Amino acid sequence: MQNPPELPTFTAASEPTAPPPLRLGLGKLLLIVFMAMVLTAGLTVGGLVLWYRHYFDARPMEPVSLTAAEKTALDAKLAVFGDPPVLPVQVQMMPAQASAPAVISERAPLEVSAGEENRTLILTERELNAYLAAQHLGENVQVSFGEGKLIAGLLVEMPPDFPLMAGQKVRLRLTFGTGLSPEHKFSFVFNDLSVGGISLPNAWLADLKGVDLIAENLEKDPALQRILAGIQSVEIHPGGAKVVLNE
Repeated sequence: MQNPPELPTFTAASEPTAPPPLRLGLGKLLLIVFMAMVLTAGLTVGGLVLWYRHYFDARPMEPVSLTAAEKTALDAKLAVFGDPPVLPVQVQMMPAQASAPAVISERAPLEVSAGEENRTLILTERELNAYLAAQHLGENVQVSFGEGKLIAGLLVEMPPDFPLMAGQKVRLRLTFGTGLSPEHKFSFVFNDLSVGGISLPNAWLADLKGVDLIAENLEKDPALQRILAGIQSVEIHPGGAKVVLNE
């Protein structure tokens, strides 16, 4: 009598075992913490050095120079004040110069109104800064426009006998609000002064913030009165400014 064939036996597969947790010795852990602290301190010191050199050991600004097309456009704008006046000329910018055009914000386009062609001047930031550069001010003064604001960046050399940073050039930022007041009078309000990127408290500035510098000096300066009497309107938007003179 033959024995019955043996049936194969199956064993349950063993479950995979989790790898042992990675354990760092106390020395390695302290080394990692120390390296992180050194890296953080290095980045902080490097940032402070760059901040100090940018604001308190500042290099001259790069003067703005206009391209040939931009120079032609500016000459055409200024020609409207000639004798006899000419109509403004529209200049088409070349595609190769599109990387640095003088652009006026599309949010508030500045246009010459009919009948005001010979007494309207529209300037871009680049045109104004190029004019400052032509007056040998481009390395120390640059202007930008905001919504109803004029922002001036200045490099000021401290006096040799000044107790702090004597003889060094310090970067300042002045902000003015400008436009027409509700009484249709031109205003030029001092808004802020920043040193090292930090806005100075109003108490340090003799409470000048919010003061209309024109209104404060208008009655004392007849020449200023005559100049302002010739201005009909002023508009300032990001990228450009528009001034319309009275007839």
